[in-house]
Amino acid sequence: MTSVRRLTVLICALCSAFAVAAATPDDEQNAEMTKALHRNLLRSFALDKDLKIDPELRTAAADISAAHVARIDQLFPAWLAEERQLQTKARAGKAPPANELFFAVWARLLNELALWQIEPGDADYERATLAVLQSSPRVCDVAGEGLYGDFATRIARIQAMPAAQRAAALATERSLLSRWGQAREVAAWPDPLPQDAGAQWRKRVPAAGERPMPALSPALASAMLADKKSFDDLHPQLKCALQQWWLQVSLRQGATPAAALNAFRYGTLINAIDRFAGFYDQSPADGKPAPAGVPVYPSAAARFMATGVTTMRARLDAAGKPVQATVAARKITVPGIRSVRPVAFENIFDAAAVKYALDGFRYDRPRGAEPFAFQLAWTLPDEPAVNQTKKGSQ
Repeated sequence: MTSVRRLTVLICALCSAFAVAAATPDDEQNAEMTKALHRNLLRSFALDKDLKIDPELRTAAADISAAHVARIDQLFPAWLAEERQLQTKARAGKAPPANELFFAVWARLLNELALWQIEPGDADYERATLAVLQSSPRVCDVAGEGLYGDFATRIARIQAMPAAQRAAALATERSLLSRWGQAREVAAWPDPLPQDAGAQWRKRVPAAGERPMPALSPALASAMLADKKSFDDLHPQLKCALQQWWLQVSLRQGATPAAALNAFRYGTLINAIDRFAGFYDQSPADGKPAPAGVPVYPSAAARFMATGVTTMRARLDAAGKPVQATVAARKITVPGIRSVRPVAFENIFDAAAVKYALDGFRYDRPRGAEPFAFQLAWTLPDEPAVNQTKKGSQ
């Protein structure tokens, strides 16, 4: 069964369960939701039987996984109670719909997964991780479901470390997992993203006497140069390999280890739009296109009731037509996520925003090499879908 079909079955089952639970007391409804959240959490901490790791490491990793899942299972009832109370208060005492309550807590879970993927470890862990990414191409070859390989990819990197370093790395993993549910800061998104920086770098004219940079692997070169595949069309393992290649290039260009690792982590982050690609973002059920001049509101964003502002940076040709557009900043709000950035959802409007910026729009702005910035304000589809606010050149 494909990942999309599994997700379809899961969500249909959830909706059916909630339809029944809607007429039952809160504790019964919470029990149904807790079971669904547990199943989702468990998928991201599974280790495929074909994952090539030593038996001792597999046992230690399974112990860490089981302990963490058990701890978060104990938090789910409190998260549901907190969200129910806040949503009831916002509705002037009226109980929230079961689906909205569940998706808010599900968003919180997805965001904890994302924060964990971005957050760095201690100095020894960071040095060991960087060394592995620079020397081992096998770290991207992870068996199992790519969209739920959160834990498996980390264990695969530990497998590639010298045996003497693994115990300390596993201890750091336990420490990072212990921060789930706590307010914490993580580094900002790299600007540009590694895949965009790599694409720009490959197009440039090499300077005289420039130090040779690492070449793309044969598989990457075939996919990107011969088959002309975009980053979004690459297999997950090739996406990881491209991020690994750019990490090495950026280090040779003078990036700090911390910046290079942060870029790699954001580049390989499994975010909400990745997990639900092919399920939520399908053609509208009514077949009606978006109104002229208005970008399509991503349906995954609508399902999780995400709103916010995307700051775009565009470069124009002499005719005022955009020839390049990138996301410069994001300010996103998602129900259920508080006191931390909604990292899992921060790029949920990126693809729609870039498409809008490049898709035949004409800008009443100075032409030339200097890009200018404008903002897209995203509101839910039953409200004005998007408002464009232009900003001065920068």
